[in-house]
Amino acid sequence: MFKLIHSQSSLFFFSYIINAMNNWAFKFIAPLALYAETQSLQMMTVSYGLLFTPNVISPPLVNFIDGKFTRKTSLLILNFLGFALCIFGLSYFRYGFDSTVFLIVVFAFCTVLTLFQTLIHGVMKDVIHDKETIESTSRRVAFVDSLFPAIGPLIGSAMLSTFNYSHIFFIIGMVYCLSFILICILRISEQEKEIKESVIAKTTNGFKLIIKNPFINFLLARFFLSNIALHGFQSVLTFYLIDKFNLVDIKVGVFFAVSAIGLIVGVRLGRLIYSHNINKWYVISVTGIVCAICLIIIPLAGNIFIANLAWCIVMLLSSINLIVFYTERQTNFQQSDTTSVIAASYVIIYSAIPLGSAVAFFLSRYVNASETMLILGICLLFIGLYFLYLSIKNQKLLREQG
Repeated sequence: MFKLIHSQSSLFFFSYIINAMNNWAFKFIAPLALYAETQSLQMMTVSYGLLFTPNVISPPLVNFIDGKFTRKTSLLILNFLGFALCIFGLSYFRYGFDSTVFLIVVFAFCTVLTLFQTLIHGVMKDVIHDKETIESTSRRVAFVDSLFPAIGPLIGSAMLSTFNYSHIFFIIGMVYCLSFILICILRISEQEKEIKESVIAKTTNGFKLIIKNPFINFLLARFFLSNIALHGFQSVLTFYLIDKFNLVDIKVGVFFAVSAIGLIVGVRLGRLIYSHNINKWYVISVTGIVCAICLIIIPLAGNIFIANLAWCIVMLLSSINLIVFYTERQTNFQQSDTTSVIAASYVIIYSAIPLGSAVAFFLSRYVNASETMLILGICLLFIGLYFLYLSIKNQKLLREQG
């Protein structure tokens, strides 16, 4: 029995890894493709925002799919749709590049990726049933979600420097074939639902559950505001590296891949939070402040090595935050509510990313890339200080109530 549980958790984790690889490699390739065509900072911010826009509209779609199909069937359908988009990209872009068509494909492809990511998070407790394994798998998934934003650019840049766009769609399509096989093998326990909630009711229920949990509510509020500044910064960062330091595609990928060092340290520190019962309110607040200081340093230093070190620290802090977020989200809600909570949390977190890109787009019309990054870093610092104040205030109230 233990070997069966272990093999199923491994299958789940490997399925998650290869789809995360597809996700983040493509999210690096798309802005660079448009930059190569337009040489425009504004176009890069638009494409970056477009990559995450599906996160805003996907939750009601997830709840609709979750009510119409079994979860395994839903995952298989999404794998097939992703493969079909790869076939279209392979056929269309073999003979040329059209920016409008490419943006449409980017939006459709990222919608499929987001739907899959939301659903596979929701089936974790349908595959793994004991709390200890759920917590350990949540930490591993959080590590992957922090790792691939770092090494995804390296994979994407290596693909761009080796293959043309049509070949990239072919490679991603082959990964979808492997994912399809793994999902077929995976044993997902389907729970019977006596009452079918509407899409709006399920999504609304997710928001209500989040609001009722003081820490999850605090966590997501901080993530929302921080993501506006952080992802506005990140939508400009690639252009800054190319323009300021004359980095080619593969060197830009290496810059982001080096930050994986910070992720390794972050995972170790994330485990200490739970093993030593460290106050998570203060952890979330302080990490936001330190992250802001790192963002301010990058444009001020004007040095590639200092910038890379600062970005390593940002990734370290991101890893800690994701470990706390995923662990608390999986352990604070009943399984029947998990999908709704995950979907609602995606709306809260990811709706900030297009907003951040819009802010960066607006700023870049009036100031250069370095000044845009500096302004966003300062904004993040004020956000971090505000949530440190809130965490101190909330802890005082909790002590008085206790």
